[in-house]
Amino acid sequence: MEIAINQVYKSFLLNGEKIPVLDNISLTVPHGQCTALLGPSGCGKSTLLSMIAGFYPPDSGSITTTGKVSLCMQKDMLLPWRDLLANVCLPVEINDRGELAAAKERAKSYLPLFGLEGFAHSYPSQLSGGMSQRAALLRTLMAGGDFWLLDEPFAKLDALTREEMQSWLLGIIQRFQPGVLLITHDSEEAIKLAEQIHVLSRRPASLIATFTPPAAGDENGISLLKEQIHHCLAING
Repeated sequence: MEIAINQVYKSFLLNGEKIPVLDNISLTVPHGQCTALLGPSGCGKSTLLSMIAGFYPPDSGSITTTGKVSLCMQKDMLLPWRDLLANVCLPVEINDRGELAAAKERAKSYLPLFGLEGFAHSYPSQLSGGMSQRAALLRTLMAGGDFWLLDEPFAKLDALTREEMQSWLLGIIQRFQPGVLLITHDSEEAIKLAEQIHVLSRRPASLIATFTPPAAGDENGISLLKEQIHHCLAING
């Protein structure tokens, strides 16, 4: 299974003017590993993610997905009138209510793994930012996607919580082995989580470089990669 993006162009009309957003993007997201899409804010990363999710088509080119996708946005999007268990099981409730009871039991079994044990019947207003984001990621898992599309899932968190969440997410990815497309503008996050990093230019975004991060613990290799990424972004970002 994979997500194949081939020569994709996208533009939008704004006040009658055509605004180019994506310029000839081609890349592949394999199943079973994390791929990061790194680029400056506003370059079109989230637009590409939304297109993969099927919200709108490319102007030209193609996006082909063999497998089901689940989307996790920057905001946790938890419904304030539903408790945590009802929120994370919402995709199942929408798609197949006959499976809802079994899904709730499955979700309960995942709560300790997601750091949410004891909060099944808590409401979003009673959860911390990190807990809310873990709940959103559990909802992504419960949606049953072969691929998880993660749009800067930790961008709203403080630095310490964000670092903790990155380590936690790495374990979750290793446990469930989905294909992951991670949108980020944080090079350290991309290097820590991804097995391949695609770097985009400023809008209209084009693919300017692809990197394979070194093994964890290779501090010299990681430092060199950070310099290479920052150099790419300084020239094209």
